[in-house]
Amino acid sequence: MGWLKNVFESKQKVEPTSVHDGNFQREVKQFAGAVLVDVWGPGCGPCDQLAPVMVEVATHYKGKVKVCELNAAEAQKTAGRLGVRGTPTTIAFKNGAEIGRIVGFKPKSFWVQMIETEYADVLDSSVNVDTSSGEEGSQKQEDTAARKATGKAAKRAAKRERLRDLRSKN
Repeated sequence: MGWLKNVFESKQKVEPTSVHDGNFQREVKQFAGAVLVDVWGPGCGPCDQLAPVMVEVATHYKGKVKVCELNAAEAQKTAGRLGVRGTPTTIAFKNGAEIGRIVGFKPKSFWVQMIETEYADVLDSSVNVDTSSGEEGSQKQEDTAARKATGKAAKRAAKRERLRDLRSKN
């Protein structure tokens, strides 16, 4: 049944924001929130594999996590300042500060788990609540959203611990 859902549910794909030497500061370093930067290179097989995964991630977290792509061959100054030695390298930023990086291809499930753990506070603060049903209805929705966010925060904290354990073993 999953394929039927994909056929009938047209979800607009969100392309990563293209960043380069001229706009990196504005798009990433000065951005208040969560940003993933996929640093890629032409002719890089793993980069080609990662590109559609990043589109899926950008689509899934639209409005919550900004996904960017940086061509290392065209933005050599920025790639050099970031200390990128190989592609693909994906760098995670929060409020303009680097919080981690991953070198190589990883599947979507990895990125979802990483985002849910490393950006838990950002995701919790961006809970979208529909307030169009009146004050009483919107208060109930806000209360429900708050309870869900609290439960999600606990789950994310547990995932964060598991991810840290995995990293320490490698």
